Amino acid sequence: VICPGSIKKVNTSKMAFKIMENTNFFLTAGVEQLGIPKSELFQTVDLYEGTNMTQVLWGLTAVARYARRKNKDLPALGPDLSARNERNFDEATLNKGQSILGMQAGGDGVAGSCLRFNEEG
Repeated sequence: VICPGSIKKVNTSKMAFKIMENTNFFLTAGVEQLGIPKSELFQTVDLYEGTNMTQVLWGLTAVARYARRKNKDLPALGPDLSARNERNFDEATLNKGQSILGMQAGGDGVAGSCLRFNEEG
């Protein structure tokens, strides 16, 4: 049980719309109780008709990630959600970063020397 009491009703009927309603209850509980963004879940019809199983697997993995955030005793299915790690740099530190020439600009000399070699080559 991921979130006890989060699904108020479970249909026991084997009728298609009742099975799909159960899936919808599960998805709604995931959004409301675990905070899963709707974009990470699947559509009920994707599972029932087997039309987009990749999205179903992504959705189930999302449920596992968000459930483990609330209860670390649950088994893992894929990586855990990353924790927020905000950083607040002072103005002096931010200004220091403006003076650094990144390697993408060819500041290490390797990119320029390869280009010259090929031109002479």
